[in-house]
Amino acid sequence: MKNLYLLFVLLLAGCVPEQKSDTRQVVEVESTVKTKAECEKCPASNYAGPEPDTVFTFSNGKKLLICGYSEILDNRKAYSEFILSECGNDSIVDFWGAVEAYEVEYASDTLQLQKIELLAVGDNRTLVKEKWLTEYFYYKEDILQREKKLNSKIGYSQSQIEQTLQEYEHTQWKTQNGSSEAYTEEKMELANRLMIAAASGSGKAESYFKKFDSDFQPDGAYAEWYQQMADLLAFAKKYRTQE
Repeated sequence: MKNLYLLFVLLLAGCVPEQKSDTRQVVEVESTVKTKAECEKCPASNYAGPEPDTVFTFSNGKKLLICGYSEILDNRKAYSEFILSECGNDSIVDFWGAVEAYEVEYASDTLQLQKIELLAVGDNRTLVKEKWLTEYFYYKEDILQREKKLNSKIGYSQSQIEQTLQEYEHTQWKTQNGSSEAYTEEKMELANRLMIAAASGSGKAESYFKKFDSDFQPDGAYAEWYQQMADLLAFAKKYRTQE
């Protein structure tokens, strides 16, 4: 069995299977977006160098710059540890960290940053690389607007929720310290399933997900991954209360 945290790390390297989608369009190598030579330098910051990686020009003449790290994966551009800024503005719009991975789509005068996560939504609830949320940037009367939307396709049916709950309830718990690699991988995948079941509206799954931390006591990189899953769940709950 592959090491699950290795899969999590490889998310940034584009080596994890991803769900197929006929509608996803991302910035590709031959994209028509403007190059860095056609705009001013990035604002001074501790997060990125002065040269923009990519510049997006809107119909009102405004330009948004992505400044930071990117690489080409499967003919697509993936961004991590980057800032977004408006051309000619000394302040940044926001910063995204090194452990985050984003694909970009620019269409209909709107810039979309699509956050990619390792989620147990593949066949038989296996881990795959999939879009978790999208951030939208567009202009209204020359004022930059920003919206976040959770991917509505991420979620479990009631039968999938019940299956996940039963897996937790039938587990003979051991802590990570002293557990085999196979046991650790299995339990971290279960944590991911519990997170998605909780994000799908199951209060019991949310309770089990919170108990997972004391049941399994993940350590090191696995503890970091668990915390990132907790952050995803917190965002999903906050987002759905605002719908």
